[in-house]
Amino acid sequence: MSQNTKLLIIIALFWFAQYIYVPNTAPYLLAQKVTADFVGIIVGIYGGVQMSLRFPMGMLADWLGRHKLIIVAGCAFSGSASLVRIMESTGNGFLIANVLSGVASSLWVSFMLLSTKYVSPERMQTQIGYLFAANNFGIMLAFITSAVAFESMGMDFLCWCSAISGGLGVLLSLTLKEDDPACAHLKKPDEQKVRPPVKDLLMVAARKRIWFFAFLASIQQGVTMTTIMSFSNEAALRIGGTSYEMGVMTIVFILMNVVSSYYSGKPPFTRISQGFMVSSALALLGLYCFLSVIVTHIYLLIIIQVFLGWSFGFVFSIATSEAIVGVEQYRRSSAIGLFQALFAAGMTAIPVIAGRIIELDGGDLKNAFFFQGWLCLVGFIATVIFYWYQRRSHFKEAQSSDTAS
Repeated sequence: MSQNTKLLIIIALFWFAQYIYVPNTAPYLLAQKVTADFVGIIVGIYGGVQMSLRFPMGMLADWLGRHKLIIVAGCAFSGSASLVRIMESTGNGFLIANVLSGVASSLWVSFMLLSTKYVSPERMQTQIGYLFAANNFGIMLAFITSAVAFESMGMDFLCWCSAISGGLGVLLSLTLKEDDPACAHLKKPDEQKVRPPVKDLLMVAARKRIWFFAFLASIQQGVTMTTIMSFSNEAALRIGGTSYEMGVMTIVFILMNVVSSYYSGKPPFTRISQGFMVSSALALLGLYCFLSVIVTHIYLLIIIQVFLGWSFGFVFSIATSEAIVGVEQYRRSSAIGLFQALFAAGMTAIPVIAGRIIELDGGDLKNAFFFQGWLCLVGFIATVIFYWYQRRSHFKEAQSSDTAS
């Protein structure tokens, strides 16, 4: 088995372990008489830990110059978090477990960096597409397992599945090699194993490109967290949707997520400009937000999950690869860590703002979803302007080159 195949399997196992209990966490805790406010803190702390740790963890990976042990630790944290949930099935137990899960997700940068360590710039988008396809495949299996097994087997069964998946991830990651033998010919002979100064790693924060694409990713991530992960189910209930139909909604979303992530780095989409792919995906995401509170039939709501899943795969995978264009190999972990910390802010802020709008509107969802739709339109316009300026500067450079020759 090649190193790349092992990594894709480990990634699927890791995200399966991280997500299998997620759809039923809130109902389970509320049934245990945990207050809604405390449930909100338990759910929110997962993203808060990532906001705090992803950039420092990315810098640590660059400073160490090693990723294998960080991947082992990520799988171990993921599995052990669910062991805590089994041993202490209370609000406090889930709070501690979500801190551990947040730490695990903060180490995700090393999974990506080991897989893309010697990937050429022209193949970067393809490889990242594979990574996110494996990521979303693991989440899809987790959601399906959760939907099928929770009522009959209970939360402990889901947590045992998570712990076992994390353990398998640890065992498989121990067999990884820091330098993929298949890519040995790409390694520079003069490559020095010198730890870069922390000040040098911090300089990635001055790269405007990272901030711009993190802004786009934060819109996509925030809208996803606010819709299919939260209020889309409420929208479904209000037009007569059943729990089964809400499960179908989630599966349609994640299935399209897997497909779009995989094909974002393959023909014919690699022949289409990335500016067009990102801007059109953001336009579809905005359309999804507007339609979600307009449609009056549950099957129409299920169908438009295709828009959400399609947008997720293209916006997120392309934004990730575009954010690190031009970043030196020794600073890539820091750059991706910063990128992920920045979009995690959107994952936190957009649901909070949308929730506040819903509360002020007396529980009505329309303005909260419209707010997200207009936010997607802002991202669409920003993307069009960014790539227009990029084409213009390339054109000017080409003209200058022709004049000089």
